[in-house]
Amino acid sequence: MKSAIAATTALLLTACAGGLATTESELQHQRWALASINGEPVDAGIGSELIIGEHMAVSGLAGCNRFFGSARLERERLRADPLASTKMACPPDIQQIEAAVLATLGGGAAVEHQQGRLTLTGSDYVLDYRLADED
Repeated sequence: MKSAIAATTALLLTACAGGLATTESELQHQRWALASINGEPVDAGIGSELIIGEHMAVSGLAGCNRFFGSARLERERLRADPLASTKMACPPDIQQIEAAVLATLGGGAAVEHQQGRLTLTGSDYVLDYRLADED
């Protein structure tokens, strides 16, 4: 009985101290549309997206190039390294979006996941994704 009370207390303290940890299962099998970078809206017409599949396989559209690889989630940080991508030339404004996405995923980012929103905070960029509508 004491162990059950201790476990419940620990769980409640963790929840009050900053929320429960994001798990791989919460991120997998989802398609995320990039909404903003560092608080600046991203044109939805660009179609930048992040898809997290089975076994943390990642793919998507960074800006004008597609990328793929695998990710891992360790201590609330998501890292997808190495990533492979196509190598098409991009207009400068889209290249900036692409560079931010690839740098953040490859360099690792703190993860915040709640209610259809995924925020990845890397060393230089904060990427805010929204759960994409399934067509």
